[in-house]
Amino acid sequence: MDILPVYKASFFLSGKRKDGLKLQVIYAGDHVYTNFQIGEQFSSETNSVYNGILFGIMDVLMWYAIMMETKKICMTKTIDVEFFEPISCNIPYRAKSRLLSSDTKDFHVTAWIEDGNGLVCTKVTALFREGKGVNIADIINDFDFSETTPEMKELFDSFVE
Repeated sequence: MDILPVYKASFFLSGKRKDGLKLQVIYAGDHVYTNFQIGEQFSSETNSVYNGILFGIMDVLMWYAIMMETKKICMTKTIDVEFFEPISCNIPYRAKSRLLSSDTKDFHVTAWIEDGNGLVCTKVTALFREGKGVNIADIINDFDFSETTPEMKELFDSFVE
């Protein structure tokens, strides 16, 4: 399991943003995941985490799941989100994602959030499409590799060869 590089400007990932979540995404071979605990500054009127924040976490993970399997930069086209249980502030959770299937242009992916007992609280299934006119080298140039291993940096460098 390896820590993945992060997009330097990402609200969800960047360790340099004071207003962000500073999530660490881990590559686990057949899936990616992050452990997180959201503070009260992202609390809704019902004292649970805003659903937009939760979807954003899962969207980021789905993007990484596709990239790690295919070496392609893809964008969200359609999503289906199910909220089963509220996500509370200041409680640890784990979000996971995996690529389900792909063909030349469609990438079907899923992500979900589990509580400490493994109960799925939120689940997303989505269709992603490869970004048109997106240069993977430009994207990787905007990554911060400071928390990754040299092997992970080499892997990402191989994406642009």
